[in-house]
Amino acid sequence: MKKKISSILIIILSIVVFISGCEKEINVVKNEEGKVTVSVDQRIELISIIQTLAETEPITRLTFDYKSDVLNYFNEYKDHPVVKLFKKYALKGFNYSKPMYFMLCCNYNKGLLSFDEELYNKEQSDIFFGYKNQIDDFIQQLNDFISVSKFDKFFDSNKNRYVKYISDYEKVVNIVDVKERLEQYYGIEQKSYNVVLVPLIMAGGYGISIKNEEKLDSIYCIMGPMYIKNNTLLFYMEDLPQYTEYHEFSHSFINPLVFKNVDGIYKNQRLVKLFEKVQDDMKNQGYESVDGFLDELIVRSVVARLINKYEGEDYYRKVIEFEKERGFIYIEEVCDSLRYYENNRDKYPTFESYYGEIIKCLSNIETE
Repeated sequence: MKKKISSILIIILSIVVFISGCEKEINVVKNEEGKVTVSVDQRIELISIIQTLAETEPITRLTFDYKSDVLNYFNEYKDHPVVKLFKKYALKGFNYSKPMYFMLCCNYNKGLLSFDEELYNKEQSDIFFGYKNQIDDFIQQLNDFISVSKFDKFFDSNKNRYVKYISDYEKVVNIVDVKERLEQYYGIEQKSYNVVLVPLIMAGGYGISIKNEEKLDSIYCIMGPMYIKNNTLLFYMEDLPQYTEYHEFSHSFINPLVFKNVDGIYKNQRLVKLFEKVQDDMKNQGYESVDGFLDELIVRSVVARLINKYEGEDYYRKVIEFEKERGFIYIEEVCDSLRYYENNRDKYPTFESYYGEIIKCLSNIETE
């Protein structure tokens, strides 16, 4: 059992750390159950193919038939202007979740991509484009790529594959359970929960949220395959199949709480000192700011508590030790604080109502 859990934690190491309007016709393969969807989304598949042609990180290192088919089919378009533009933007920071967020702010209708400016929240940390002419140029190049490469034809010809990805995933992972557990823990609802399976990106996922007119969020867990077993792509860890979903969906609950008071975080010298003590480990993982570190620490602590509740103490202890080895050395203090939250929900009905207590807990940790 210990060996098995250790292998799971190695896979966790690879985890990097929207939809409105009936006029949209986004051609996706998906299964739906109430407010929950599991899909292969045409918009995300498009940008992941361009990312693969551009050879920019993070793309999967796994080798499988679909990836070979993508490279063979689109090879003649690897010098298309949009691929070159993507490479240029990637060097300037258009990477990880930013391309995914951008595509979720687009409509895809009958082979044409269009940008929905109302969805592109400039207060989000995931934005990249600051000027409309940049967006217009990028959309134009994307649409040209769709046209000349006959992208829709390729996507349609692979629908049976996409259906199998979804079917294999849903045999193991119950997103309805994930939704109910998260809403119980955080004490609030979201508009919808959307898992997007992306064969071409690296293992792990991105947590993204997009607000609608009701000021609720459509939240996304965009994830790549973990590994291959019996020639099948697995988009989950076999012994902790809901780990990535807990983690990525949790960002949509916790990010707003952390980032709405960034100034207060930087004025809190105790929080700054906590970060300084582990900043080398954090920067190696891409968490280069105090608020980013705080956000990730709280997310990982909540995930550990969910694993403790639903998967058991053995997995919980292994995850705690793994996170500490990764530099999240304060995770036990946060988890101990969260135990109090869990046992006093009459006083703290929502995670937001308790958030200040987590900050107090961290502020009381001695760093000397």
